[in-house]
Amino acid sequence: MNNRYAAAVATGLALASFALVYTFLGDGILQDGAVPEGREHRAALAIRDDVTPFQKWGTMLFTLRYLTRHYDHAWYFTQSRKGDKKEAFLAALDHALRRYRAVDLFLLAHTNQYVDWVKSLPDDHRRRLRLVYNTGCHNLPQGRHWLDLGAKIYVGHPGESTSPVFYFYFLRRWTHGDSIRKAVEESNILAWRKFRQVEAATFGRLNAESFVRESWASCRGDNHLRVEDFPE
Repeated sequence: MNNRYAAAVATGLALASFALVYTFLGDGILQDGAVPEGREHRAALAIRDDVTPFQKWGTMLFTLRYLTRHYDHAWYFTQSRKGDKKEAFLAALDHALRRYRAVDLFLLAHTNQYVDWVKSLPDDHRRRLRLVYNTGCHNLPQGRHWLDLGAKIYVGHPGESTSPVFYFYFLRRWTHGDSIRKAVEESNILAWRKFRQVEAATFGRLNAESFVRESWASCRGDNHLRVEDFPE
């Protein structure tokens, strides 16, 4: 009985924490907005690295509610150790690239080299790779490598990023139909404003300018693309 009670309390606290974060970050975009055209022609894959169970749960819960609504099919992988899920991830990605006109990747991990995994796939399959978003610290320079592999857009962060705040705004805007340029620009600004609020609440202990220096996301590639576009 005590174990059940503890589990119930833990679950309740986790849900309450998620609700508080969601309320704090809220930006007025509703989950039940219209789905942009072409859903049947696009797929998405996301991979989460080995972090705490709460982080894994929260990332999956938030991500899948948008990917499953706005894409015909979405694959989600959670690693239990470094290098885990490689074969399954590549098999799903190769299937998606052969089946769909556009495939988006969400690399929800610390500093990473998933780009080395994708190099092994055939060149003619990779041409359908559209968006690659990478939360990893110092992974912005990977953009040129992803574009060389066939991706049309790459979004990344320059330094020791606090990417989850940016990602909250970015995923919502991209899936609702904003151009990649607009989604990145607005998400940067909204995340920076939240950091300004935290800076004021902590009497300057958190420096909001560090967000601009370390986390300010940039886009490489065709910054006019939207989720409903299918570049050849």
